[in-house]
Amino acid sequence: MKPVTLARLEILAASREAQLRAAIQRHHAAIERCEEQCGVLDSYRARLAAGWQRGNIVSAAQASRAGKFAAAGEDARAQIGQAAQQAEAQREAAAGDLAKLQAHRRALASMRQQEAAAAAREAEQQRERDIQWRTGRAASPNFGI
Repeated sequence: MKPVTLARLEILAASREAQLRAAIQRHHAAIERCEEQCGVLDSYRARLAAGWQRGNIVSAAQASRAGKFAAAGEDARAQIGQAAQQAEAQREAAAGDLAKLQAHRRALASMRQQEAAAAAREAEQQRERDIQWRTGRAASPNFGI
């Protein structure tokens, strides 16, 4: 491949790598948010349970709201769990894509090095041919005629 083509491919790969790294960070942040949300639900549930366990008098309206919260909390926990699983799967997929892309970039770098070495060899061979041609012409008896 031409050096210009390899350079363009490297730029595209670097851009894609930056996108994948950003995606991994987003998914990681989403997982952390899910964990924080679960912590909020757990702490509120613990406060509700503590009120019941201490034997505090609770009105029927409070008991009804606590029951509704408990049911909604279970639904929310299930949704949070699904979101966390989805974010984890996406993060793992992005990490796999990143590993493949990094291998591709290493291959591009190797190809670029091989192309540079081949160009250097070709330039050296051209210089040697030029030197041989010049010395052969200078030794020729008809040189300069």
